[in-house]
Amino acid sequence: MQRVVCVMLGLVYAQPAFAQCGGSERWAVKVGADADAGLVAVNAPVTKTVHELVAIPRPTIPSDDITRAPEERTVYVVDARLVKFRAETGKTGDLDFHMVISDDTLQFSSKTVVSPHSFVAEIVNPDCVGGRNGDVPTPSVFQAELVSVREKLMQQFQDTLDLTGGWNEANGVPVRLTGVGFFDRAHGQIGRAGSIIELHPLLDIEFSPAGGPSPTPAPASPALLQNPGFESGAQAWTATNGVITDDPKQPAHTGTFKAWLGGYGTPHTDRLSQDVTLPSTATAISLSFFMHIATEEQTTTNAFDTLRVQVRDASGHVATLQTFSNLQAAAGYSLKTFNLTQFRGQTIRIQLEVVEDNGSATSFVVDDFVIVIE
Repeated sequence: MQRVVCVMLGLVYAQPAFAQCGGSERWAVKVGADADAGLVAVNAPVTKTVHELVAIPRPTIPSDDITRAPEERTVYVVDARLVKFRAETGKTGDLDFHMVISDDTLQFSSKTVVSPHSFVAEIVNPDCVGGRNGDVPTPSVFQAELVSVREKLMQQFQDTLDLTGGWNEANGVPVRLTGVGFFDRAHGQIGRAGSIIELHPLLDIEFSPAGGPSPTPAPASPALLQNPGFESGAQAWTATNGVITDDPKQPAHTGTFKAWLGGYGTPHTDRLSQDVTLPSTATAISLSFFMHIATEEQTTTNAFDTLRVQVRDASGHVATLQTFSNLQAAAGYSLKTFNLTQFRGQTIRIQLEVVEDNGSATSFVVDDFVIVIE
């Protein structure tokens, strides 16, 4: 039997072609190996925005595992942003790529809260078309496309790709997706749409397409945050002495200046903040910035040094949006996004606070803040 071997970042795996490693629930429909796959209008793709796609009503889903709803016979083309993705691993994993797709807000559904700004796209492993029980006809009607789109994703992220099940951060890169509509069941999928519509399988992906989204999410106009990349020094920001710096020991994400909090290895607190007024008419507001965490701590279990992302609202109440620590240290910058919609119509203070203990140093470097309004 033909075997497929992938060598990437020192990771090697081998699978028989069409191995019994796929899913089971409506699997034939998911991979384009069902009896209705020939009815999919591949030559008449429909262009949709993210909002238009997630607004498609959920149809009555066929009770069997092989029939398509009429809405699942359409190929959609969507310009959007890839937030992050991971390989589906584990004992029942199939090494599909689960992709979290969003609009310019970069907001997406968590396990418990559904966002109106995201949906899931799936890049199927072409060697797992047969399903977990090996009872799905092979190959897929879309076999060539399954192979091609998977190769495109792996090529795009070849230097950083994690195939072990961890999240690969894509930092909101603009993408043009072409895929078959599919309505999954709800099971806490990260990034899921309210109707659970997905592009499954994805047939093509184009990175930074001409005429697609700009390289970085466009902020509201006029820009709410002043001096978001710190290139004017401390202008518009309130910061602990030495935080806003062009020190080359920690490079900026872009330009020369950035905010470098922590990095002392002694009991120390650094703060960074700016006040902004959010419009009351917005339907969605998000804050994003790039962050790099570097640490000398040797632990893999203890959060000795922390950064808290906080908002002080109009009444003076402080909400912590997320806490990072030495445990998230990694090479390079990654994009962090936070939902500010609940604060619309208020003048708020966006503030970051880093607390280090006595011992090994941890540096939290942030740059290129943006607030996106919809």
